[in-house]
Amino acid sequence: MARRRSVRILALALALTLLAAASASAATQTVKKTFGPIRIGGYEVKQNTTVGVPNAGVDGYITDMKVNVVDRAGKPLPISRIMLHHVVFLNMGGPGDPRMDRTCGQFTLWNSRDTLPALAERFYAAGEERAEMHLPPGYGYRVSSRDTWFMVWMLMNHRQQPDEAYVQYEMTVETEQPLKAVTPYWLDVANCAVDPIYNVPGNGRPGTVHRRSSEFTVRESGRLVAGLGHVHGGGQSLTVTQPTCENREVARFLPTWGSRRHPFYNVRPILHEPGPIDVTAMQTPTGIPVTAGSTLALTSNYEGSLPHTRVMGIALAYVAPDEAVTDPCGALPGDITYSKRPAGRSAPPRFTVPLTGIDPDTGRAVTIKAPPGRRVALRNGATVDIRRFAFSRPNIALKKGARLTWRFRDRGEIHNVTLASGPIGFGSDNKDRGSFSQRFTKRGTYRIFCALHPVAMTESIVVK
Repeated sequence: MARRRSVRILALALALTLLAAASASAATQTVKKTFGPIRIGGYEVKQNTTVGVPNAGVDGYITDMKVNVVDRAGKPLPISRIMLHHVVFLNMGGPGDPRMDRTCGQFTLWNSRDTLPALAERFYAAGEERAEMHLPPGYGYRVSSRDTWFMVWMLMNHRQQPDEAYVQYEMTVETEQPLKAVTPYWLDVANCAVDPIYNVPGNGRPGTVHRRSSEFTVRESGRLVAGLGHVHGGGQSLTVTQPTCENREVARFLPTWGSRRHPFYNVRPILHEPGPIDVTAMQTPTGIPVTAGSTLALTSNYEGSLPHTRVMGIALAYVAPDEAVTDPCGALPGDITYSKRPAGRSAPPRFTVPLTGIDPDTGRAVTIKAPPGRRVALRNGATVDIRRFAFSRPNIALKKGARLTWRFRDRGEIHNVTLASGPIGFGSDNKDRGSFSQRFTKRGTYRIFCALHPVAMTESIVVK
C-alpha cells in the first residue's frame, strides 16, 4: 500500500510539474515577424521609413528582441550580399494608448528639412553589430495587437545585380503575467533625426579622443534597468552620466571589433567605414534611481586622430516608472552587469575608405584613385552643382584656405557630400535642395562621395 501511495504521489507531482510547465510556455510566446521584400538595386544604399510593419500581434510585454536581414526562405543573408546598416523600431501605440517619444518633440526627415511630430516612441534598434534587447526578469516593454509600428531602415547591396531582402525580428512576449512596464528613452548626441549622423574631423594627435555630448530630461521617476549602445567605425565607447549627481557615471557601453579576417573588414566594394561586431548591453534588476526633472547625459567617444564621417552615438535606456523614487542620486545598485564581450579587438582598427567606380567593361565596382575627367583649378568661392546623380566638377584643384560650395539641384532626389578619405573629415546633411559649403584648411587629397550613392557619385579635390 505504501508503495502504491508513493507511486500515486509521484505521478501527481509529475502531473503538476507538467501542468506548470505548460502554463509557463503558454504565457511566454516566441513571436517572429517579417517585413519585406525590400528590393535593392546593384550597389545601392537604400533607406526608408515604413509605416505599418507587423507588430507583435499579441497583448503582453516584450522581454527580449533581436533582428536580422534574411532571404525569402528566412535564411540570414551574408554581409557580402546585403548589409543591414541599421534599423529602428517605433511604436505609435493603439486606440486609447498613444505613445510619444520621450526625448524628441518632432523628427527631422530624410531630407534634413521636413519634420513630423514625434507621435511614436523609439523602443528598439540594431545596426551591423545586431544589438539585442534583453530586459531583466520581471520587466517588459508593453505592447498590444492594436499597436501601429514604424520601421526606419538602411540596407546596402554589395553586389552588381539587384537583390531583395527581408527584415526579420524575433520577440519573447509574456502574454498572461503582468510585468513591470519599462519606458524607452532614446539618448542620441545628434537627436531627433531619422538619420542622426555627425562627423569626426580627425585632425587630432595620436591618442586624441573626440567627444560629443547631449543631455536629456527624465520625464518620470523610476529606475533605469537596462541599456543598449550603438557606434560606427572609430567608436571607442558611450558613457551615460547623471549631471545632477556630480556627473557620476551610471553606464558605459564598449564596442568590440572583429579580427582582420572578419567579413566586416573584407567585404567589397567598400561603401562605408565598417563598424564593430558587438557593443555591450547593460542590465540591473534593482535599477538605477532617476527622478522626474533630473537629467541623463550621453557622451559619444571616438578615436580623434583620423576622420570618421557620418557616425552615430546612440544609447537606448529602459526606465521602469516608480513614484517611490525620490532621490535622483540614490545609491547605485550592486547588481549592474554587462553582456560578455566576444573575441576580437578592443580598439577600433585603422581603416581607409577608398573611392569606388564602375569598370566600363565589366560593369563591376572597382577601387579608383579619382573619377574620370581632367582636374580643373577653381578659385575661392567656386560652386559645384549636384545634378543627375553626379558632381558637375568631379576633379578639382584648390588653394589652401579656399571655400567650395555644392548646390543640390536634383529636385526630388536626396544626396549628400561626404569625405571618404582625406586630411579632415566632413559631411553634409542629406539634401534635395539648398547648398553646403566647406573651407579646406589642410593640404592633401580629399576623396568625396555621396554616401547614399557611393559608387555613382564621386569627386576628388587636391588642395595645394
